Amino acid sequence: MRLGIDIDDVVAECAVPYLRRFAAEYDVELPHEPGWQVLNDRTGVPEEEIDRFRTRIYESDFFGSLEPYADCPVVLEQLVQAGHELYFITARAEKRRVVTETWLREKGILDHAKAVHLKPAGDFDPARPRGRYDPDSSARYKVRLAEELALEAFCEDDRVISLALAEAGIRVFLFDHPWNRDIAHERIERVRGWSDVAGKLGV
Repeated sequence: MRLGIDIDDVVAECAVPYLRRFAAEYDVELPHEPGWQVLNDRTGVPEEEIDRFRTRIYESDFFGSLEPYADCPVVLEQLVQAGHELYFITARAEKRRVVTETWLREKGILDHAKAVHLKPAGDFDPARPRGRYDPDSSARYKVRLAEELALEAFCEDDRVISLALAEAGIRVFLFDHPWNRDIAHERIERVRGWSDVAGKLGV
């Protein structure tokens, strides 16, 4: 199987460490199960300031400090050994290729992938404010790549992207998080982690 794999909150925990930094800076109390949906709630922080924080943290050491989920490296290795082709496909900007590939190499998982794809500058919506997350253009970018690479399945966590992939006929392994629990689709299979993915693919 040719499998597309998102990185943030699929390969590595991203939302929780990000939100902990956000909460510390703006004195925001996080819920018991924090997730990206917190930024959509009324935190008292202006949207423009949330954008500035996101830009600032993504230009820091943040991506290099993330940790992969414990079962991820071994399952990726098992998938490759079983003959599956893996492609890392992230909505991170292309300008973050060095930090992304360096991190993947340091964690021992870069060589498991046939390629690493990051979102080109031309795929960002110029009308969106700088620093604001744009799931719609990311969905178009990932669907296009999935079709170009003839992917059969995709590991994803974003609700908009997952639905777009499913509508395009791609099987989606949706990594369960608080921000995506309201979606369902016949081509979307919710998973609790990489061990679930391994089980569904028989490895």
